[in-house]
Amino acid sequence: MLTETTGRTPQDLATELATLREVDWASVWAGPPQSGSELREWCGRYGWEPLTFDRQLRVRTTSGGELSFGNTTTYGSPLVRASLLACWRVTASGPQDNGAVLAAASEAWPVHLQAAVSAMGAPVWHGQWDAEDFPEPSDPAFWEARESRLANRSPFRMAYWAPVGEAPGQAVYVLDQSVSFPTWTEDLPGGSMISLAVYPPEGSRRNL
Repeated sequence: MLTETTGRTPQDLATELATLREVDWASVWAGPPQSGSELREWCGRYGWEPLTFDRQLRVRTTSGGELSFGNTTTYGSPLVRASLLACWRVTASGPQDNGAVLAAASEAWPVHLQAAVSAMGAPVWHGQWDAEDFPEPSDPAFWEARESRLANRSPFRMAYWAPVGEAPGQAVYVLDQSVSFPTWTEDLPGGSMISLAVYPPEGSRRNL
């Protein structure tokens, strides 16, 4: 038996992306304030509800999703990533269901990709781990380079959207599907997940 654990739909992903596209990412990458009242005001610009106040910032979005932010060093410092926690996740109850995990992953990916396209337009590239034209990341943080990708089948499937123009609020959006290692075995239950990460444009991380 398979269990979907997020309760989120492809339409939820489209709604989240439509909202994220309106975010002033330049101000987000600069980092959140550390005081509670200022942090609430900072989050309030985007309708976010802060869920954590120490270490890694996590917020609830207006659409009910959760964003987790990665810092350069410590809390309150510039941000280098925003991650929309699992858009879809399925787990197997036993290794006998690992084939069903792969089948469910194959069905879920095109639906979520189409939802993302409806909000973002066509991606720069999309495909799966063994595609001959799989692009190398312009920044090592965006996704695994060729050697690691081929060895681990990670990301298993991916689509990405590059910044449009030179405006300072731009961002790189990466939608990916992972398949956990146990899925390829016959003795451990596996799983698969679709997630979204947003990054500052390549090169700008070095200036944060």
